[in-house]
Amino acid sequence: MERGKDFGAWIFMATVILSIAVIAVLARNIFAAAHQLEQTKRNAEMVVRTLADMGATRKAGKTEIVACRLSEDAAKSTWGPCWSEILQGPDMSRLANVMQPANAVFGASCDGSEEAIGRIIIEKGTPWFSAGNTGTTYAPSDREDSIAAETPLRVQVCNRWGEPVKVQEIKF
Repeated sequence: MERGKDFGAWIFMATVILSIAVIAVLARNIFAAAHQLEQTKRNAEMVVRTLADMGATRKAGKTEIVACRLSEDAAKSTWGPCWSEILQGPDMSRLANVMQPANAVFGASCDGSEEAIGRIIIEKGTPWFSAGNTGTTYAPSDREDSIAAETPLRVQVCNRWGEPVKVQEIKF
């Protein structure tokens, strides 16, 4: 038997083994990214529960955070002071960005940048009416936005490409 005839078989086997190794590494990386996204979504769901519970207590007039109470005076009820108080709660203060620990936990938008990865985004909804159609448009929450009345909010997370993944819409 000639040695030259086995060389092609060895090349084939090396290619198969290398391909399997590359597929295994890719699968591990994809699984890790999916796991991090699910952890980030669980953090966002905790934020949703906190905001939804507070929204219900606001509606009943029993909220403990003074800055978040429903008020007739829209100038007194703004998102900034309320959000600052919410962030000091025990659950919220423990949150960390799972995907990119160096990035902020909360942000204004998923803009596709490296800094957006893993952010939790809270957007304020504004009702619109056009030719008999109704709906809600969402935009980043601003510190000066009024929360004097029940406010629709949308919570999203930014995936590893900095794109938004919707978690839930609630009334606050």
